[in-house]
Amino acid sequence: MGSESNSLTLQQRVIRDDPTNLHCREITLRLSPDCRQLVLTRYTEHYGPALVRWIERSHTVSVAELFRWLVANGEAGGHASEQPVGVLISG
Repeated sequence: MGSESNSLTLQQRVIRDDPTNLHCREITLRLSPDCRQLVLTRYTEHYGPALVRWIERSHTVSVAELFRWLVANGEAGGHASEQPVGVLISG
């Protein structure tokens, strides 16, 4: 399938509907070479008695824009701790 060496495989599926047809699908996520873009790629192959076909589609978003969107729209959560100055914390 269309795997790339530095990508995260989100989904990889092989389906055999019947003995003569085979469908393969892979969805990957990777950073562009300059690390400024996040690239989601969907790759599909179909093998049949009279047909071999593949399709690859990529969707790209700026990493900076993605983080801005997450901060503006993501669910806020977090943890806080207060320690008096000079107090040692032992583990």
